Amino acid sequence: MSSGGDERARQTSALDRELGTIGTQSVLLSQVVADRLGLHTRDVEVLDILSRGGARTAGELAELSGLTTGALTRLIDRLERAGYVRREPNPRDRRSVIVVPIAERLARDIAPLYAPLERELTDLYARYSEEELALLADFVGRVNAAVREHIARLRAMAPDGSHDR
Repeated sequence: MSSGGDERARQTSALDRELGTIGTQSVLLSQVVADRLGLHTRDVEVLDILSRGGARTAGELAELSGLTTGALTRLIDRLERAGYVRREPNPRDRRSVIVVPIAERLARDIAPLYAPLERELTDLYARYSEEELALLADFVGRVNAAVREHIARLRAMAPDGSHDR
């Protein structure tokens, strides 16, 4: 018979594996979507940021994506040429632009690629009570916050792994 500590270690290990798998699957899904659209994976990730959070300044997108301003400018150029975003002057700062997702184009080209998964997830959510869904949403939100904090720590590190940056 295993002790409570052994069972907890087994369960947390299983949870860690599943969360890691979610991360990997997310990357693979972004790559498949990018391939279908003739885009780069990072393009799809930035479109996701825009579709979830709405229009952002280029500086905000650079910070959220971890891209340099030059790399982000090229990315925005590609998305603009493909018809997924448009640049608008920032009314609060003449020196910057706001990148606006073009909802109609996202709905036409991208939403259908995710629709079957969204239906499957909706069916999955129906298996859980409101209280269980609240717990899961809280947990996933805390996982996302921990990952964001870890990304910030890694970005702050010098290339040799030290914290001198």
